[in-house]
Amino acid sequence: MIEKRIREAEKLGYKTCIIPESNKKLLKDKFKLDIIGVKNIVDAIKFLKI
Repeated sequence: MIEKRIREAEKLGYKTCIIPESNKKLLKDKFKLDIIGVKNIVDAIKFLKI
């Protein structure tokens, strides 16, 4: 259901979405927001620079 969630995030005005790399490979549609695929939580935190 990742595509449905990304579409909803677009409707809510989000510009960036961080998702598991395995889900990113399954995406078929083009989305307006930037989709970042990460392998683990450490990669997500590095991207966010927390």
